[in-house]
Amino acid sequence: MKFDHEKALTRAEVLKALKARWEFEKRTERVPVGEACGRVLAQDCHAAYDLPRHRVSSFDGIAVRAADFAQGVPDTCEWVRGVHFTQADTGDDFPDEFDTIIAAEDVGYDEAGRLILNSALEVKVGNAIKRAGATMGKGELLYEAGTLLGPEALAILAAGGWAEVPVVARLKVAYLPTGTELVPVGTVPERGQNVQTNSLMLGAYFAQWGAEMIAYDIVADDRAALSIAIDRALAEADVVLVNGGSSRGSEDFNSELLQERASWFSHGVKAVPGRPIGLAVIEGKLAINVPGPMIAAYLAADWLVRGLVCHYYGQPMPQRVKVPAVLDAPLGARPGFEHLARLVAHDVGGVLHAAPVPNSATLAENIRSVNAFLAVPAGVRYEAGDVADIELLGTKAR
Repeated sequence: MKFDHEKALTRAEVLKALKARWEFEKRTERVPVGEACGRVLAQDCHAAYDLPRHRVSSFDGIAVRAADFAQGVPDTCEWVRGVHFTQADTGDDFPDEFDTIIAAEDVGYDEAGRLILNSALEVKVGNAIKRAGATMGKGELLYEAGTLLGPEALAILAAGGWAEVPVVARLKVAYLPTGTELVPVGTVPERGQNVQTNSLMLGAYFAQWGAEMIAYDIVADDRAALSIAIDRALAEADVVLVNGGSSRGSEDFNSELLQERASWFSHGVKAVPGRPIGLAVIEGKLAINVPGPMIAAYLAADWLVRGLVCHYYGQPMPQRVKVPAVLDAPLGARPGFEHLARLVAHDVGGVLHAAPVPNSATLAENIRSVNAFLAVPAGVRYEAGDVADIELLGTKAR
């Protein structure tokens, strides 16, 4: 399909247009609390009971009666465990007749096993006692609907009585690889063939982002076969991602097939790599035709599919850490296009430097070495030596 710059949208316009037209209903399901990390709560969760159920000791020590210390620290040589005091370590319950805690650091025993206390102790009623409900009170709101659950949340929910957690069902993204030249993983490619690996990369990313990928077999560049596969994917998934056949090749049918079915359609994004993207709304569902090359497919998934996944769950788009870096080579965008630049960042004497991957690099070298990103706005050009705020893709620069 021919690219028309006048009709193409910016990345921000694409997301806005799709979100406004996407008709989805969030499904819910219950999962064991131990499997809920990274899931989004479907309803408010309240504590089912007070915790602790009764007052307990706040730290390791012994429980005593504060009245026995009204005149200072008494002679405890004849004190009997269970009568005059009792052991009460952190989180322990203890008999109601005792009303305060003495820390283990102030407690000792002589050779005969008799209790010895620090003579400088000041004992007050209620010292180091955690009241019932101090951890959480019955009916207390633990987490609101829409919360993205992290590891700590699982512990709090479990403590509050939630053995199973109501969560938003995972967004289903159908992935449809197309191209007569593609062969499955494990096949040794012959002349004119290429191994279909984008499903491995995108499936792993979708799982990280909270979506479930439905992976389809490779479909050859046959219009009838592609049409059947697209209809099947639309019936089974919330979002359909068709990989390949988005540009101007003689067998690039996919965007045309989406357009034929769409109530709204747009082709092309004012960003490179990845400009020949087809965007369709079909009976309220989203269908996206992304370019076949690995880097272009990754970039489209990173800003577009991830943005839609976040929208579905009601979560903000995560922002990467930005740090200033000296650019070691010129970097610019084509007129009218945003440049999505993948960079190699490295430390030079305590100063961060960054540069594009050399054009001579293989795809493997490119993927292996890139650790930073910079979206260069249309019409902007950086010269060597300029400083720009780059986004780090990993934990640190090399």
